[in-house]
Amino acid sequence: MINLNKNVQLETVTIGSPINLVDLIQRIYPPAYKHLWKNEDCSFYFDTFYNLEHLQKELLEKNAEYYFVIYKNNPVGIFRIQFNEPLNNLKTGTYIHRIYLGVEAQGKGVAKTIFKWIKTRAKANNNTFLWLKAMDTQEQAVKFYTKNHFKITGKTSLDFDLLHKPLKGMLIMSKEI
Repeated sequence: MINLNKNVQLETVTIGSPINLVDLIQRIYPPAYKHLWKNEDCSFYFDTFYNLEHLQKELLEKNAEYYFVIYKNNPVGIFRIQFNEPLNNLKTGTYIHRIYLGVEAQGKGVAKTIFKWIKTRAKANNNTFLWLKAMDTQEQAVKFYTKNHFKITGKTSLDFDLLHKPLKGMLIMSKEI
């Protein structure tokens, strides 16, 4: 367990984690993202990215770390970071991948605490910038990233057929550290 402050801790995601990753993501993902999916059915996303085989593959990746976010002793989120990850084949930095926080952790400084810690981890891995992808329709997330000095550096889109076509857009955001 990594203590970030008195209320926020991180626990490494492992295959044998006492916290069930699938149960947690199925609880925290839909409130923010189910509107993106046809029939508000997120099962394709869960089945594709949160199955045992995919998780084992991600946990074996070099230069990657995967964490549960614990707030006031309750699991409220997850995130994955990948060090030395190329952005548009131009330069490498720390990629903040799949960061999700439940509504009970939003607006309480949890994300800010996590990002401060990620910045420290990135520097320890000789990375000089952070980058991430955010759904362009997730105004709250984009506002948070912008407030924390991330700039839009590109655009992309998801190619999942089960997403509503106008909601597939993503922003690539980065910041120097």
